[in-house]
Amino acid sequence: MSCGTASIRDGSRGYNLIIVLDSNEYITFLSQKSLFLNGILKNEKIAIFINEIIIKEVLRHIKEVIKKDFYKLLFADNINVRNEKLPFYLLQKYKGMGLKKGDIEIAAFCEYVEAEYLITENRHFLKSLKFDKFKVVSIKEFLRNLDR
Repeated sequence: MSCGTASIRDGSRGYNLIIVLDSNEYITFLSQKSLFLNGILKNEKIAIFINEIIIKEVLRHIKEVIKKDFYKLLFADNINVRNEKLPFYLLQKYKGMGLKKGDIEIAAFCEYVEAEYLITENRHFLKSLKFDKFKVVSIKEFLRNLDR
């Protein structure tokens, strides 16, 4: 399925905020090492976008017994699973910024779905260049800003 950003924004069912959670957020949450994600998952004004790259990364790093919980999570009302191919020009844009392979695809995905935030604990992302289309923050920083 291919879909432009206009239809992505139109299909977000009135959400006020579109975010992308990096795989480490799901892994930490599913491993019950942090409950910070609960506040985001229960917020009806936030649309969470995820793609195949993030899903595969999560599945590679969680135990078999919690994979069912992850699949169940993907069916939450505010989670939007996308599987279309990312535009080449976006991949080239982030490659040109010096990001590494997996990070290139995540950054391109954020811009493609018009996410306002990428939430991650990945220190390479958190310390990297500032991006023009979205902000990169930790989950704690995001929740602090959300409460304001």
